[in-house]
Amino acid sequence: MTMGIINISIKLKNRLTDLDKIKKAVSKMSTSLSCIKQKSQEINLILEELFTNVVCHGFNDDDEHDIDLFLSCDEKALLIRMEDDGKPFDITAAPAPDTKCAIEKRFIGGLGIHFVKYFADECKYFRKKDKNIIVLKKYMTKSEQLGMDSE
Repeated sequence: MTMGIINISIKLKNRLTDLDKIKKAVSKMSTSLSCIKQKSQEINLILEELFTNVVCHGFNDDDEHDIDLFLSCDEKALLIRMEDDGKPFDITAAPAPDTKCAIEKRFIGGLGIHFVKYFADECKYFRKKDKNIIVLKKYMTKSEQLGMDSE
């Protein structure tokens, strides 16, 4: 059974209150695709971490900035594209945190990016026209994740 493709474009500002817009979009998308709860939670975590990092660490000023989020999904995969005009930050080059180190000796930060890379199946970053562009792919079925045809 083929489900329709869902395309969602969200204009966000660099304020944490805009997280609600993201959660509503994921809920709408998950309902439309009959997404299992675990996948929906993973998508929410990915988007929350990406957005929160941009808002909290991405800008050198207190001005209002646009953050553009695009979601495109069908029954096989979700494509996430987030663009912001913040300072350059290549998510793919961020070092993995030392999760084996005792918690009291760990550096603060880095776990959110670790979760994004863990729950996303593909992660790309590029900088174009003074914008950070992060593109993630999350497979919605196990067979897609394993590279098999789900038919």
